[in-house]
Amino acid sequence: LDKNGNKMSKRLGNAVDPFTTVDKFGADALRWYMSTNSQPWDNLKFDTDGVVESQRKFLGTLYNTYGFFAIYANIDQFVFRENQQTNIATRSELDRWILSKLNSLIQEVTAAFDDYDPTRAARAIEEFVSEQLSNWYVRLSRRTFWKGELNIEKQAAYETLYTCLDTIARMMSPVSPFFSDWLYKNLNAPLIEQNLAPKSVHLTNWPKVNTGVIQSELEMQMKRAQTVC
Repeated sequence: LDKNGNKMSKRLGNAVDPFTTVDKFGADALRWYMSTNSQPWDNLKFDTDGVVESQRKFLGTLYNTYGFFAIYANIDQFVFRENQQTNIATRSELDRWILSKLNSLIQEVTAAFDDYDPTRAARAIEEFVSEQLSNWYVRLSRRTFWKGELNIEKQAAYETLYTCLDTIARMMSPVSPFFSDWLYKNLNAPLIEQNLAPKSVHLTNWPKVNTGVIQSELEMQMKRAQTVC
């Protein structure tokens, strides 16, 4: 349907050319908009302003979050090493909170996709990226990344943000196949070059939930802090 709820047709002149729309906005922005706008079995009121909003609110926010990570990770020559990570129990409260939220998200998104519900899955990912990761974690962690030398706290923050971005790339890949692959390849370029990681996000395994990282009480406390702010 068009944005006013009328059925699209050539006669009414309200039909949208899909190829023109993809050329203008990109396939991933269109796919993300259509997946988050309404359930696949419901009528879709299509509005190009909504596609622009998907570009800005989700893909743009995720792009800027990666850009923030890349700037400082390159300065400090940070490379993620799976078997040499900082113990999560010793990381800052903010790091432990976002990792708890991330693993709760994995549970939610996995259940949604298993239930053939891409709309619920994509909306959950979008909310996490826009509200939790970018608007709260990165904003409150900036001073840690700005510190001069690479100390334990800064190393842990890099590992935490990398884990979030890499996991998001994997979970969003069924809906946003091209952007997710770009993000994954940029995050893992050194590992891919050494054949230590798959060459594409679409060759990786689906993220597994680490229930030991989930701290419901910490998530609730942080939600109270967000509400107060």
